[in-house]
Amino acid sequence: MTDQLSLYNGALILLGQPRLSALTDEGKGRRALDFAYAKTVKACLEAGLWNFAMRFRKAETSPSVDSTIGFKFVFDKPDDWLRTAAMTVDAHGRRPLLEYDDRTDFWLADIDTIFVRYISSDPDFGLDLGRWPESFVAYVETSLAVATCEEITGSNEKMDRLSKAKKEAWKTASNRDVMNEPVTKFPPTGRLVASRGGRSREHGRR
Repeated sequence: MTDQLSLYNGALILLGQPRLSALTDEGKGRRALDFAYAKTVKACLEAGLWNFAMRFRKAETSPSVDSTIGFKFVFDKPDDWLRTAAMTVDAHGRRPLLEYDDRTDFWLADIDTIFVRYISSDPDFGLDLGRWPESFVAYVETSLAVATCEEITGSNEKMDRLSKAKKEAWKTASNRDVMNEPVTKFPPTGRLVASRGGRSREHGRR
């Protein structure tokens, strides 16, 4: 089990800096880590389909979005959504939804009830540090070291080394996480009509 102080100290060790005794310690290192922490953790959660951060829930149709062309129903993404893993038509998550549109703030489909598996930033899921496996902890620590290296050390050589270490840490965490997945699993995507980054003029907010 880890906590924010342990993550900070893990990053500082990689940077060759003294450890903190508390999150209230003064110094350039702690200030840099404070600034980078939330953004870095979010980026790490978004970087994989982590089992410990996965949430499965029914999506509710949205009255705040018009769907005038194409799909009939619009579903608001929950506040804790970070990345879509799979869409299904049943509450058991066994029958994949093959046709849908994944937009920045909402999903669209032709049925009025869908179920979504996604990476969650909820404190009981992705942001519950007690659920993090050691391999993911190491990935976050390395990512924090990379995010703060220039400000804390000013060393390009150290930055290059840590950037390579970050890639290896992600690979290790991802491979170990895959080992925890069910042996039989349907493909996470069907005919995805649009990417999450796109927004159609035909489906705008009222």
